[in-house]
Amino acid sequence: MITTNDELRAELDVLRAEAQELAALSTRGGALEGEDATRFDTVADRIDEIKAELAQRDKRQAQLRALADTPGLTERGSDPGVIHRDRSPRDSVRDNALRTIERSEQSGDLPDHAAETAERLTRADSFAARWVAVTGSDSYREAFSKMLRDPSKGHLLWTPQEHQAWRDVAAIASERSLLESGTGSALLPFQLDPTILLTNNGSVNPIRQIARVVQVTSNAWHGVTSAGVSTAWIPEANVVSENSPTLAQPEIPVHKGAAFTAFSIEQFEDSANLLAELGKLLADAKDQLEAIAFITGDGTNKPKGIVTALAAASPSVIVNGTGTEALAAADAYAVQNALPPRFSPNAQWAMALPTINQFAQFETANGSLKFPGMQSNPRTLLGRGVNEFSTMDSAVNATATETNYLAIYGDFKAGFVVADRIGASVELVPHVFSNPSGTAVSPTGERGVFFHWRTGADAVIPNAFRMLNVPTTA
Repeated sequence: MITTNDELRAELDVLRAEAQELAALSTRGGALEGEDATRFDTVADRIDEIKAELAQRDKRQAQLRALADTPGLTERGSDPGVIHRDRSPRDSVRDNALRTIERSEQSGDLPDHAAETAERLTRADSFAARWVAVTGSDSYREAFSKMLRDPSKGHLLWTPQEHQAWRDVAAIASERSLLESGTGSALLPFQLDPTILLTNNGSVNPIRQIARVVQVTSNAWHGVTSAGVSTAWIPEANVVSENSPTLAQPEIPVHKGAAFTAFSIEQFEDSANLLAELGKLLADAKDQLEAIAFITGDGTNKPKGIVTALAAASPSVIVNGTGTEALAAADAYAVQNALPPRFSPNAQWAMALPTINQFAQFETANGSLKFPGMQSNPRTLLGRGVNEFSTMDSAVNATATETNYLAIYGDFKAGFVVADRIGASVELVPHVFSNPSGTAVSPTGERGVFFHWRTGADAVIPNAFRMLNVPTTA
């Protein structure tokens, strides 16, 4: 496959941007050492190769023009003049990434909501733009597909362009430690990365749909929150009072999640759309694990769930039920009334399906439904939307002494953050072995894909919520 001049120039822009970032490291911390120094030398050599190739092509083009200018052979046209480009390599990398996103969306490889997320990342972060540009290239996708079909020998089938694409991806992965060294792992093509694909997914894990979802390129998300700026009316010519807000700087670390799936060798060899199917399987596996962690995760080696965060909040955001060890219709009013007014306009409910059905059955004294909105689709309770969180408490056991957090009400966009680190990766297992019933270890005729990613979550403004507790005493 012949690389066009535009492709060479795009690669040159990516390498120049990377060289600038490496040079910035040396400016801040002295001479480059170790992997950074080795990578800088590799980048510099490749830049020289591309420049030499482009110069050679320009020379050949000049020779062709000279031949074409021979009198009697051609008719000269108008000269548009020299086109000057005054753009930084970062701008070129960003444009290349945006073209990749647009091409992937038009081909159907990237859903609209995922394309919007990728575009927002590309415009906001130079590293994210490079990640999209290199992992989204056709050459890298082909190289990844060949390795997926044959983890042991797939690289022998790579074209020179695919070799270079794999090296480019490995370089940015090494720069931000996106891969574990010496494990043979690889970054997923960004079109298959659940970090992008799941941004707007709400079928199993609705908290992603209603909370604030951010993408990071480091090991944690760092934010700034405030309970708001205090204001006051003042008379004419009086000193303005000090109303500076109290700022908090929440940090949400990203934790490693993993999944393993095995395919028969025949599936690897015969499936025409293996990459697309793999992307769906990995996205579903990620979603299933996170659905529990985002609700009840304890924050130790996993994201902190919203129930865990609100239960530990100080000052307390817990509203105790008004019934006697049972859910009561009045509980909905008590919880809604307790939420601060500034969070009320965008507030939503979250509860498990049995709790939803209990509210739907409450009746007035004359037999009318107390909450008719719970019968509609989408459901509403006291004028606000209702989301089903299947892993929340749903049964109240009056014979035990325990807390029962049955419902959450609040502004999820303002108060709860899900942080995804971009760059999910896979490790390909050439052969899966089994040792059934103590017999000799034997291959199963399958190949495996070990998938891992990093994500975190926490309530950054607990006061944006109120959580209903129906306590019981044995």
